[in-house]
Amino acid sequence: MLKSGEAIGEPVLDEMDEVFESVARYFSILAEPARLRILHAICQEEKPVGQIVDETGMTQTNVSRHLNLMYQAGALKRRKEGSTVLYGVSDQTLTDVCRPVCVRVSAELDGSKTLKRSFRELIENLR
Repeated sequence: MLKSGEAIGEPVLDEMDEVFESVARYFSILAEPARLRILHAICQEEKPVGQIVDETGMTQTNVSRHLNLMYQAGALKRRKEGSTVLYGVSDQTLTDVCRPVCVRVSAELDGSKTLKRSFRELIENLR
């Protein structure tokens, strides 16, 4: 721990840069709406690719590409059950971070829509 007035040395900064770069790569998983849709589809339970395709409305090729990327990043797990491959969240931290952000943004959007609707009604009543 640094004492008051003590500067951070180069080795510490180099270590922190490495941490920051790793964290940025980790968060990049969430930087794509398609991956958020997939995460939402499987955050509660493992699902086969076909069901993920149905729930997200994406093409199988696109879903498979994103699933593979998320699996390679360590965010997802997969297992075979007969000829079916099931995908699930392997890192609960990802959903723990994502869920409150999605709830907050959703509430903000809902509030914005309500405000816009109220504004539209006000304008129509003024006519």
